[in-house]
Amino acid sequence: MIINGEKRKIAMEIAYILMLMSAAMGDLKVFSVSQTRMMKAISLFIVVMAATYLFISGRLERVKTAASFVGVYGFVLIGIIVWSIFLWIINIESIDFILRGASKFMYQFLVLLIIFSGAYLFGERAIFTTFYGLAAANMLMVVYNLGVYGISDSINSVIAMLMGSDAQEGFARAMEIHDITFTYGFFIIYLLFFAQHTKERILCLLVSIFFFILGWKRIALLALPVALFFGLIMGRMKPNRRIGFMKFIGWCAVIISFGYVVVTKTGAFEYITNYFGIDTMGRNDVYKYIEKYYQISLGFMGYGFEYTTVILQKIMVDNPNAHIGVVALHNNILTIYIELGFLGFWAWMIYTWVFQVNWMINHWGEKTGMLFFLCEMYIFITYTTDNTLYYFFTSLVLRLMPLAYAFHIPTTQDIKLWPWVKEKNG
Repeated sequence: MIINGEKRKIAMEIAYILMLMSAAMGDLKVFSVSQTRMMKAISLFIVVMAATYLFISGRLERVKTAASFVGVYGFVLIGIIVWSIFLWIINIESIDFILRGASKFMYQFLVLLIIFSGAYLFGERAIFTTFYGLAAANMLMVVYNLGVYGISDSINSVIAMLMGSDAQEGFARAMEIHDITFTYGFFIIYLLFFAQHTKERILCLLVSIFFFILGWKRIALLALPVALFFGLIMGRMKPNRRIGFMKFIGWCAVIISFGYVVVTKTGAFEYITNYFGIDTMGRNDVYKYIEKYYQISLGFMGYGFEYTTVILQKIMVDNPNAHIGVVALHNNILTIYIELGFLGFWAWMIYTWVFQVNWMINHWGEKTGMLFFLCEMYIFITYTTDNTLYYFFTSLVLRLMPLAYAFHIPTTQDIKLWPWVKEKNG
């Protein structure tokens, strides 16, 4: 017989899944941008559920850990807000622009509240619960789009996509769900290297791979194998060498990121992509238009959060013939530099790649640090050609992974998690 506590836990998991699924359904392409944002707000009820449970139960054992992660994540967001407000004031930006930037940040703080709630309610189990919510929404989108395009045409469009068709059409195009698709990369990393070896893990891994491929984000398809390769290499190292390796790669990522900005500014990026015949889908044209708005200089202060959007809008107004066709830069690394400036860029990179990794290793163990490291490596590669930095569900799962894993309770099954390092670890 199931005791009341177990019934309550199951009920909360089902409620969490349904609320997250409802919020994620906003990514269905039939909804407008405003409707999508409103549906994401449904996830606020997860916070209400957690707050109610905390108030009624008075259980505080997970609060300190969850709050510490949220504090570390929130510190950098607050830093960006403060620096942006300063830049907005000295640049005399319009109230409409400031409000738009502030509204986007509200969703990032909602992300922090949700991961706090999920980790507080379920501990490490929050990873699976979140997966079920997003996968359920993805499955409903599959059913809906199959009804729209028909089973036969849908299968043909997926086959054409897998065979390398230049243009995705029909069902395959409809299933290119930008935000949710990227989250499956995190789940695959966790399920391959960190999750307990159970039938549930295998099922979730297969579903993750299926939806990851179906979403067909080319940069994600490139980024994930890189992260998995690093995971395999690091798995063969002793713990102390693994930690040193993560710190080294973290500093390399900081320096390479700045180098990426430099080669973009100087035109070397365009030369390299043209030389190798790489289709940047118009990005090189966009980089040419915006190059006058920033300098590679210690004195470059940036413009504040969301200003790259304003730059692109100004370009389209001043030059109607400009071949842009986008309202975002599709390059988060360059976006960070333009919006935060020279010093802000270095501060953000060092905080992300050095401080956060070291903090997790020192407080929660090298495996928690490694999980964050691999997830960050995967998504960071996508920053080079996409705007994934502030995607709602992508941000949610990225930040949830190490937080939830910090509650991991070691068992005899942990030996199976790292079979190739069993002897080296003694």
